[in-house]
Amino acid sequence: MSMQEKVVLITGAAQGIGQGIAVKFAEEGAKVAIFDVIEPKQTLKKIQDSGGQVFWQNVNITDENLVKESISTIISNWDKIDILVNNAGIFPIEHFHELSVAMFRKIFDINVVGTFICSKYIVQHFISKNIKGIIINIASVGGLREELFHSHYSASKAAVISLSKSMAFELGKYGIRVNAIAPGAISTKGARTATPFQESGKIPPEFMEYQSKKRSPLNTMGDPEDVANMALFISSDQSKYITGAVITIDGGRSLL
Repeated sequence: MSMQEKVVLITGAAQGIGQGIAVKFAEEGAKVAIFDVIEPKQTLKKIQDSGGQVFWQNVNITDENLVKESISTIISNWDKIDILVNNAGIFPIEHFHELSVAMFRKIFDINVVGTFICSKYIVQHFISKNIKGIIINIASVGGLREELFHSHYSASKAAVISLSKSMAFELGKYGIRVNAIAPGAISTKGARTATPFQESGKIPPEFMEYQSKKRSPLNTMGDPEDVANMALFISSDQSKYITGAVITIDGGRSLL
């Protein structure tokens, strides 16, 4: 599935799923632009070492003016953007009754409002240049079902799923396709590393095993490449009749 001549913007590609998607698209010939508040040193090195074209901009996706200016920079450098992958997000673990209003708002600001801001200005570019563009929103199975200690995160990802469907419905007349990918437990640094909440002893020690393995019929975690392969497929002409879909990549976790 060659991505030659395509330009893709990926948010949150310093590590994990975003990094996997960035590297995969670069391997297929796409030019890759990255928005992240963390310098994606490893991602940049992997792509540059393989001869790919990539550049990073330090962008907080909740900053509307900065997002707008940074998208203009990509277009100035590479003339266009064909694909947007809204991957940036946070997923702190917390008991519902101990969750602060500030954290609840922060989750929605990054996971939902940031997705909206990036999408808005990319769609304006698609329409103005008559580009039949692609938007992929990285959601979560947590947006489809309950998740322990993740009420705030699950609510935000349910919003991303709803937003994706509404975008697909409204933007189809322009030839723009919008889909959501809902990963389950993916083996990333964020998923494997204990958080201060876990270290505090406030959750059962078996929490990560329960989250990552026991809730999947395959009894394993997925890899970032599993999500990247799907992102590549739904960005290709092989999926030209797919829009408004929510595709789970969870080892069957959503069945349980």
